[in-house]
Amino acid sequence: MPANPLPLYISDVERFEDLYRAEYPNLLAVARALTGDRGASEDLVQDTMVKTFMHWRRVQRFGRPGAWCLRVLTNACRDRWRRRLTERRFLDGQRAVEPSVEGPSADFVGFWAVVRRLPERPRMVVTLYYAGDRSIADIASIVKVPEGTVKSDLARARTVLMAELER
Repeated sequence: MPANPLPLYISDVERFEDLYRAEYPNLLAVARALTGDRGASEDLVQDTMVKTFMHWRRVQRFGRPGAWCLRVLTNACRDRWRRRLTERRFLDGQRAVEPSVEGPSADFVGFWAVVRRLPERPRMVVTLYYAGDRSIADIASIVKVPEGTVKSDLARARTVLMAELER
């Protein structure tokens, strides 16, 4: 990635710091919900903020730079899922893998474990809605689908979640 030849001014850095403070908690919650792993979540959010800073000249001109950060984060989480799926397939061929889930309560762990078994787009929609506290319109923009699709994904996911959690 080529370095930006234009220097950042103090006001640019201050605006970035404001964004960092405002968005970090929400990004961490979304990453934690998507990955189920505290350490990986922190790493993904830090990587997201580094990318944001590296592209700050362009990102700060966006109407909602926090949405750009969230999109970068969800892409990074998706890439992580894909890598982990490849790793699991390899390990399943080598030996039995025992899942490890950590969390504050059994209900919390159970809910997010079921969410993580959903197909990719519904999993993303549920996570952004519940952990990311995003509106239907925001989710549609981030996931790049119509709002009706987001609503439909949420409804179907809730049905699956209720059935799974009742067991």
